[in-house]
Amino acid sequence: MENYKENIAATRLGCLGSSDGRVLLQVAVANCVPKSAYKRMAVVKGLIPQEEIPRTDAIKAGDDVEMMVFNHLKAMDDRYESNPLWVSEKYSKKNVKLISHPDLVLVDEEHKAINVYEVKTTKFNYEQTRQTYKAQLFIHNVIAKEKAIERGSEWTARLFLVHYSTDGLDLSQGVDFDPSRLTIKRVQFASAFFDVNKAMTIVDAFLDDFTEYYDGDEIDSEYLPDIVKQEFDVITNALAEIKEREQKVEEFKSRLFAFMDIHNIKSIKNDNWSITRVDATESHTFDYKEFLADYAKKHPRACKKLTSDFDKVVKRKGSVQIRLKK
Repeated sequence: MENYKENIAATRLGCLGSSDGRVLLQVAVANCVPKSAYKRMAVVKGLIPQEEIPRTDAIKAGDDVEMMVFNHLKAMDDRYESNPLWVSEKYSKKNVKLISHPDLVLVDEEHKAINVYEVKTTKFNYEQTRQTYKAQLFIHNVIAKEKAIERGSEWTARLFLVHYSTDGLDLSQGVDFDPSRLTIKRVQFASAFFDVNKAMTIVDAFLDDFTEYYDGDEIDSEYLPDIVKQEFDVITNALAEIKEREQKVEEFKSRLFAFMDIHNIKSIKNDNWSITRVDATESHTFDYKEFLADYAKKHPRACKKLTSDFDKVVKRKGSVQIRLKK
């Protein structure tokens, strides 16, 4: 039970869970996978690893309270179970499974009921918390109903939100369990909140062709497709050869200039090429950058107007810059 969070993190690959309820809601409403969900889809597909969530005071308090609530309820009824893994047969697809890790579960054989509890530790009140996590609760609800039906037509599923208020608490000091801060209420959905099967079908189709994902301004080349990496190797090797040859040419030209200068040779020619000695010269140009910098110090307002009046827009085509490190 101590490693249950690690077990939950391991199911990020190939699965969407109740914590992805809001993503699935967006997919169902938009009828497509929004770009904001691409990173999560990349984790599902195995294109990138799941990033470790920082252990903030709030997250630590939430984990601690969840275990405290579990121990508190289990002391009253030994049938309580913590964080079972439920895999939906009804909603899972070829590329992605739908799963649920309910915080607490009590299977009541006597009353033919599966009681599911989602524990939330927050400074917000119960209703605010219920609305915030409505999509997550709905995923718990649909899978719990599926599990109930698997047991028989007489079985039912009941979902509860366990709310622990941290209002006024300093979470950096940890949490001492106080039952008076605990609220447990049943959550019911009068009608289907959103079409889970539709959302999972859209995600499944999206993952079929989702083979590349790049996140941020800089990525490691190991995440590139193999064929692209091979092309990069060919081109960078060619650039390295060009750079080496250019260096040899410059060294030769430097020696040749010295030879021609010493012997006062102006040019060397044949039928295929000609070489001309160009002597050192000195030229004078207007340093407009230095002028503007000096002018801005002496006349800042006039300089601002000047640069605005003579503003010139130059459009350049997008390109890539390749630098060789060796």
